[in-house]
Amino acid sequence: MPAKRILTATLALLMIAAIPARAASVPTLTVIDTIRLGADGSYAMDSSSSAALNGYVYFAADDGSIGSELWRTNGTATELVKEILSGSNSSYPDHFTALGSYLYFTADDGAHGEELWRTDGTALGTTLVKDICSGTPGSDPSNFTLLGNYLFFSADNGATGYELWRTDGTEAGTTLVKDIRSGESHSYPSQFTVLGNFVYFPAKDSGSNYELWRTDGTEAGTTLVKEIRSGEEGSYPDYLTALENNLYFEANDGVNGTELWRTDGTEVGTTLVKDIASPGDGRAYSLTAFNGYVYFRANDGTNGSELWRTDGTTMGTTLVNDIKTSGSSSPDLFTAFNGHLYFIATDDTHGRELWRTDGTVLGTTFVSDINPGGSSYPGSFTALGDYLYFGAGDGTTFGLWRTDGTTTEAVPFPGGASQYINCNCFDTSIVAVGGRLYTTVYSEAIGYEFAYLDEPTYVLPETNRDGSVWTVTLVILAGLTAAASIGLQVRGAKRA
Repeated sequence: MPAKRILTATLALLMIAAIPARAASVPTLTVIDTIRLGADGSYAMDSSSSAALNGYVYFAADDGSIGSELWRTNGTATELVKEILSGSNSSYPDHFTALGSYLYFTADDGAHGEELWRTDGTALGTTLVKDICSGTPGSDPSNFTLLGNYLFFSADNGATGYELWRTDGTEAGTTLVKDIRSGESHSYPSQFTVLGNFVYFPAKDSGSNYELWRTDGTEAGTTLVKEIRSGEEGSYPDYLTALENNLYFEANDGVNGTELWRTDGTEVGTTLVKDIASPGDGRAYSLTAFNGYVYFRANDGTNGSELWRTDGTTMGTTLVNDIKTSGSSSPDLFTAFNGHLYFIATDDTHGRELWRTDGTVLGTTFVSDINPGGSSYPGSFTALGDYLYFGAGDGTTFGLWRTDGTTTEAVPFPGGASQYINCNCFDTSIVAVGGRLYTTVYSEAIGYEFAYLDEPTYVLPETNRDGSVWTVTLVILAGLTAAASIGLQVRGAKRA
């Protein structure tokens, strides 16, 4: 009996000891040089946007023989989807946006000009949606935004100018929503932002310059929200951002300068939130919703261009932190990740580096000095697993980095000293699909090609031995199991 009790206790201790520590090593990039072998790169994921659909990343690439065409990869299989423009010329697929089981994009097949296409990942399923503007150069669709079962966009059919369109993926279902500025003149709708059952956007009609509009997808439901600045000047709404039941943006009413506004979609409910700089322009750059607030960059005329936030009220629109006391920190590229808002800024000591905030003064902190004595210019933030990945330069190489908010580390590139590799992340997409991260790398041996890494923390529960829920639960379970087993053994011995 004592031997059994000892064995049971030993097994419990082994169970506790076997709880794995969370993977801490930095994953290594795997470079794929199959599209265009040799030093001439294919510029995969580099010369256009990239997007994910059903486990694949779609992008434009040039294999050296058929030009820049539509490709896809899951890291294991990399394949040409379709040669849209036959021969050595390029169709230049771009502006990828998913809707349902299709990925929509623009391309030029040489006959229709740049038009709207879609793909399901097969050659037969890669088709022209509609020839909106007959002949070349095409309708030039852009600003794709989803609302319900439709994709909204701007396009020029050659008769009405750049106006508001939508599509359900069929030729018949691809229609002009409204000719906002009648005739051949353009209304130039852009910055489509969804709030509730409407898409909001700035546009100009025949009577005024850029003002705020919204649409429900019908001609009658496409209306001017409010003429904030009467006359031909226009208020030029910008940085549209939805939070709860309101849309926030910057606009100039001609009296208070360019300041922070919000709307609930009605004329009466479209109001100035706060005149941050009086007199002058407070501006409201890079609006981003996070934890019940909209964060942005503004200049009150005293502290320079710094980090602000708003709850939609005048009193609740406040400076979060004066990061650079000697001037402007100019925070930008706000990205929410793991309970914080990450961004780039410049303080009195460091160059343009990575910061984060929880919305408080003390919680607004410097993350890492990647390029001491200079600026690393972090960008292309993409979350995967327990980490935020981004491109940054350490003064020697512009490469791929990751941070969990405490530790910031470079992602190693394969290859030795004879092979110089650099992540061209200034104009490169960094895309996460499942547990894999894709980006573009460069070396003298392969040129610009795509690479991927597997993030081990993407699917693992927290397993650090530091009081995490996972660890504590297993420890308690193991302890209870051991105690119960020992108790049973003891009771059995007494009965014997």
